[in-house]
Amino acid sequence: MRVKAVGWRQCLFLMVTLLLLVACAWLDAPPTLTPVAVDATQMPRGPVSTPIATLLPTSLPFPSPESTPRPPALTVWTTEQSEDLEQISVLAAEFAARAGIEITVIPKSVTGLRVDLIAANLVEGTPPDLIWGNQEDLAGLLIDGQLQPIEVVVPMDGLLPATLTSATRAEKLWGHPLMAQDFLVLLYNRALVAEPPRTTDELIMQSRTVRGGEYYGIVTAWIEAHWLLAWLNGAGGALTTPDGESPTLNTPQMIDALNLIRELRVAAPPEQHTYADGRALFRTGQVGLTIDGDWAVADYIGPDGLPDTGIAPMPYVPATGRRAASAFGSSYLMFQRNLEGAELAYAQDFARFLTEPETQIRLARELGRLPALRSVLADPAVVDNPLLAAAAAQAEDASGLPPTRGLRCALRAVNLQLRAVLDDTITQAQIAQAMQQSAEACMAE
Repeated sequence: MRVKAVGWRQCLFLMVTLLLLVACAWLDAPPTLTPVAVDATQMPRGPVSTPIATLLPTSLPFPSPESTPRPPALTVWTTEQSEDLEQISVLAAEFAARAGIEITVIPKSVTGLRVDLIAANLVEGTPPDLIWGNQEDLAGLLIDGQLQPIEVVVPMDGLLPATLTSATRAEKLWGHPLMAQDFLVLLYNRALVAEPPRTTDELIMQSRTVRGGEYYGIVTAWIEAHWLLAWLNGAGGALTTPDGESPTLNTPQMIDALNLIRELRVAAPPEQHTYADGRALFRTGQVGLTIDGDWAVADYIGPDGLPDTGIAPMPYVPATGRRAASAFGSSYLMFQRNLEGAELAYAQDFARFLTEPETQIRLARELGRLPALRSVLADPAVVDNPLLAAAAAQAEDASGLPPTRGLRCALRAVNLQLRAVLDDTITQAQIAQAMQQSAEACMAE
């Protein structure tokens, strides 16, 4: 039998006819729903940009993502590290549980905080709601325009003045004070100094008494601005006008502070110029007195082989009756510029929680820092800690570091010109004048 070839028109006609028959049969039959197992972990999160039509029985409504509201959430970026970061995370978790919200604490490096925040704004990322950092972080974020002014949740006079000064610009507060830190204390070798000096006159006398042979009276950071600030504060001076905007370096008080440095240098090792040299010499047991910061005290106390070291507050200046207290740094809770609504209200509650007396005492005990709340400075957590007790004794006299251009230029000028104090051919008045000229040039840039 011969098979007749079918032309393409006949084939096309047959195919169309077959498709029409199948379609008619499908339209006459009721739809059949086949159950499908869905893995919830593989479902997309968040809203779906393109609606997907799905055949479902009308008696079983499909829940929308909006039907289950999420609790409010706050994100905190912080420059705290190690054990301090762990304690902050614990406090945040406690507040979150009490308030019924979510809080996420994200650590950032000191150098990465500002960069990451700028990047989050540029690429429409997710900036934090809150930033926990120090006065340098605050000053930098103010320059970047990343913060909003705040109102403290406790009476202003209940907080240490220095912690408020370091967060104030243009009569607005840009961070809620939590703790004070980065302060100087007087350290003394008990084998060479029986009692710590109470005044700068006693400090000069005792240091010169110790000096002799292989022993020296005092070492310190002679050419560091932070140390000069203590003597300037004791003399009744300041780096800037009260608003922090204009440097005030060429003053009688600055000349007195520079003169005190030269008086103390008489009992110092002639070859000791740097901060590191002074620390190393004191640890040998050949030095009676030194002045150093809270960040370094652990290196002087504890390990075997070190001198028996006592801690005392900075001395008073008899001529003014003021304590030569250094500037105090601080830790702050800062509000990101876009924080608003319910999240802002919860942020204020978080600040209130962190400044409750019980929380402030915990911060002192667990982080070893001075509370910003004045009412708890007499608590055993402070009084029984020699370092914090020394800080508390000088806290009311401590100066702050306002986040202003005037302060930055003043500090820059001091650091540039202070080395001249080691040169006896230059007078204190000439140094003070050079500092002021350098600061004014900085302001004009």
